[in-house]
Amino acid sequence: MAYSSMQSSSGELFAAGTKENTLFQRVVHWVCERIELHRAEDELNHMSDAELSDIGLTRGEIHMAVRRGF
Repeated sequence: MAYSSMQSSSGELFAAGTKENTLFQRVVHWVCERIELHRAEDELNHMSDAELSDIGLTRGEIHMAVRRGF
């Protein structure tokens, strides 16, 4: 299973700590991050309710669990 909470820039393309990267690098990173979040959410959405319960999630919590962590 390949899901986790990703604690990085979380949508901040123009964050102060990203001065060393070009705009193109930041956009590519942001797009890759979004793809990974979508894949993780999709994987969890394909699990049964019993499997989600085993890991302490409900279907309604998937979106926030992927983006913010448990």
